[in-house]
Amino acid sequence: MEKGSKNYILDTSALISLESINILEQVLKLYSVTTTNSVIKELEEFAKYDDSYGEIAKSILKMKTKFTIESCEITESIKHLESTDNELYNLSLKKKLPLVTDETKIVHHTRHKIDVYFSPVFLILLLQAEYFTKEGVLDKLEKLSAIRNWGNNIIYLITKNQIEKL
Repeated sequence: MEKGSKNYILDTSALISLESINILEQVLKLYSVTTTNSVIKELEEFAKYDDSYGEIAKSILKMKTKFTIESCEITESIKHLESTDNELYNLSLKKKLPLVTDETKIVHHTRHKIDVYFSPVFLILLLQAEYFTKEGVLDKLEKLSAIRNWGNNIIYLITKNQIEKL
């Protein structure tokens, strides 16, 4: 992970994860976040529902003036990815910026072509910047895992291991 990077591209899943544990606003203060129009459309679809993800999406959409929204032509398509994900991948290629997601399929298919991270990378960055304690970050990771129904999946296990090493 590039400690010096201040610019990231986020997909829908990453935005939802960060807002679900109330750190998106902090991330937006410290880092430049770019996303695509297609991600905004996905969030608008989520926001139509009166469930927890709908409420989280509404909250994210209220902050959308704090991030850059771009469209990107898909010049290199990965057949296993949705069009939104291909757009994000192409934007990452074009801008040479890391893509942040919680979709393991995206990570699997793009990791040798772009820098790609899971959303809890921001827990690690915020811990390293001393915005949170290790215990606070581990607590947020536990909450995130419960909210997103991750259990002991790869995202949770990798992040927990990295935090514990700090």
